Amino acid sequence: MTIIVMQELRKEASANVVVPGDALERVEAVHAAPGDPDIPGVADDRTFCGMPTADMERLSYQPSGPDASWLPPHMERWKCTGCAEALRSH
Repeated sequence: MTIIVMQELRKEASANVVVPGDALERVEAVHAAPGDPDIPGVADDRTFCGMPTADMERLSYQPSGPDASWLPPHMERWKCTGCAEALRSH
């Protein structure tokens, strides 16, 4: 199964609004989504926790192997617990 890592930005930062500061300050949560079965490298419509991916940004991070964490280590504090639980049950 392909996992696509997505970041959800705070609402004020997700529109075409320029917000000063570090991009990480605008992250609301980091989610995992299954890859679209028809388009390689593209996230499916919903994350593993059920949120729509349309307004999220894809992160370039890819797990290094089947036993590697889906979450980039430096983004642990934004981990979506719903996605993490769903992936554990897979």
